[in-house]
Amino acid sequence: MGCRTLFVILVVSAAAACGGSPSSPSPGAGSSNLAAEAAVISTMTTAMRQVAVVGPMTGDTLNTFTMPCTTSGSIVITVGGTLPREANMHRSSSRIEYRECRNQTVTINGDPYLETTGEHSFLTLGAPDSDSVSTIRMTGGLRFDNAGVQGRVQFNCTNTMTVRFVSGSPQVSSTSTGTITFEQPLGSVPVARPCGPTA
Repeated sequence: MGCRTLFVILVVSAAAACGGSPSSPSPGAGSSNLAAEAAVISTMTTAMRQVAVVGPMTGDTLNTFTMPCTTSGSIVITVGGTLPREANMHRSSSRIEYRECRNQTVTINGDPYLETTGEHSFLTLGAPDSDSVSTIRMTGGLRFDNAGVQGRVQFNCTNTMTVRFVSGSPQVSSTSTGTITFEQPLGSVPVARPCGPTA
């Protein structure tokens, strides 16, 4: 498996792990709060998938591109990485800025942005039983407006994914830690959600 392919798999997996759907409402939370949470997570996951596509091609230079949002507004993504200076190792980073990004009835802006850092070690070619490990951390915040109700969300997520080849067959495991904390409306008691499942 090439570095590019594995990197794409790992970053997309991190997006899924950091973007789990809200599963249990807080006491007194209405359906509009859950809809806002789902819209925010959906938009964040879409941006992370774009990071996965661009990330492997960046090398030591920064790439910045703008992606339109579902209804209006944009997401500006800056991706950087380092060419392997160590055997089988790649480090990456990205900044994701939301600018009046509208998804359904929710408008999202950066607070001030989301940031990811990653370290990816790749299997040793020719080794019969070898591991590839990727650790990706997402931090930062977003502010959102759901039909006039202001809210914010803070991400503090770490996902570690291991791909182990045993007798030529891949075995994948993933562990997510940390929280996604929603506060809607502003000034209410924040609700923390786990970053994602462990598989």
